[in-house]
Amino acid sequence: MRFELIYLNPMSENILAFIPTDPSFVPDERDQSKARKLVALFLPHADEIKTVVTNEIEFISSGANFARVICPYCDIEIDMNWWTEAMDKAYKTRFTNLQVNTPCCHQLTSLNHLKYDWASGFARFVLRVRNPDGTELDSEEIRRLEMVLKTPLWKIWAHY
Repeated sequence: MRFELIYLNPMSENILAFIPTDPSFVPDERDQSKARKLVALFLPHADEIKTVVTNEIEFISSGANFARVICPYCDIEIDMNWWTEAMDKAYKTRFTNLQVNTPCCHQLTSLNHLKYDWASGFARFVLRVRNPDGTELDSEEIRRLEMVLKTPLWKIWAHY
C-alpha cells in the first residue's frame, strides 16, 4: 500500500489592525460602527472590516512579520529571552501591569512602548481589516479615524 502526503497550502492573510495607544481604552459601540463605515469607504476592496473587544488586554502581534524588539531609549535590540520572561510576568497580571526596566539602559518603560519590528502592541479594542488589498491609509485618513474613535491609534500590519 502506498501513502501519499497531501500538503494543504492555506491562503495567507494580511491584517491591518488599528489599536488605541492606551491598552485599556474601548470606544463606545456607536463610534465603533462609525469607524467600520469610514474604513469601508477608505478600503472598499477589503475582505472584512470588524471591531473586536476583549474583556482583558491582549498582545496584538504582527504575526509572521514579527522580527525583533528594540529599546525605545538606546535603540539596542532587546534579548528575546528577556522579552519572553517580561511577557510571562505581565501575562500573570493579564497585561494590566506592563511596566518594565529595559535590560540595556535600565530605563523604566512599558512593554507597550518598546519598539516592535514590525509594530505590535497591547489592546482590548482592535479595528481589524482583513486583506485590505495592500492599501495603506494616509495620515489624514488615520487622523479622521482617530477623531471618530476619540483616541490616538497605532497601526499594525500582521501576516498569517
